[in-house]
Amino acid sequence: MTPVGNSLVTSLYIDFGIQMLAFAISAPLRTERFYDLSGALTFITCTLVALLWRRDGEVVSGLAARQIILACLVMVWSSRLGFFLARRVSKTEDKRFEKYKQNPITFFPVWVMQAIWVFMTCWPAWIVIGNPSSSQPSIYISDGFGIAIWVYGFALEVTADAQKSAYKNEHPSDFVRTGVWRWSRYANYNGEISLWIGAFILAARGFVDKWQWVSIVSPLFVACLIVFVSGIKLSEKGQEERYGTRPDFRQYKAQTSKFFLWPPRKPTVETSNLNL
Repeated sequence: MTPVGNSLVTSLYIDFGIQMLAFAISAPLRTERFYDLSGALTFITCTLVALLWRRDGEVVSGLAARQIILACLVMVWSSRLGFFLARRVSKTEDKRFEKYKQNPITFFPVWVMQAIWVFMTCWPAWIVIGNPSSSQPSIYISDGFGIAIWVYGFALEVTADAQKSAYKNEHPSDFVRTGVWRWSRYANYNGEISLWIGAFILAARGFVDKWQWVSIVSPLFVACLIVFVSGIKLSEKGQEERYGTRPDFRQYKAQTSKFFLWPPRKPTVETSNLNL
């Protein structure tokens, strides 16, 4: 097996191992409190192992800049988001798991899905980190572009989460509509998708075999998951249930971009009448 193949298989084993251990602890307790924390731990552990366990006689001191930067980006993002979500769920129940956690049979697939999500999300980064360091080209303009997109996405996600948390602390029964949320109804998901696109752009010049380009499905997988499965779709449903009858919410929804950051639309006669 090639060094990168060995590294990816190792990451896959660690990934599923941590998730199965977390499931074994969580199932008897019927709790989801370890879910996000175990996800963050898996990202960090797999990335560190891939970075520091070098194959074919390589040494850590010979790591390429691209490999170190990618590892740092993954660990910074996963640490911030994982612990943010874990802290949030420690204060309130996560309704996503309400119908699954009562039975181990229905709860188990949830943890398998997280293992798949972790691997698919980090696939391009782990490929490059697992490639021989000597094969990595120097940082180029396109890499700077990828890093810039990652920084934009990360900053947007952090800002959106912080603004929403602060707003919800003061207005727990209201929907957030200030700050970046005035320009996008799902600013946090905009940031999430953007940063993984940026990470892929950075990783792309580090691919050394044609098959590694298959990992372009990674940012597409993240985007589809957020837009059509777990992120925007579930949030839309929840917001409609809580605020759908409120005229101010309907006006906010009509005037505000759903995903991309964009100035609010000017009120039309129709949207103005929503408040009447």
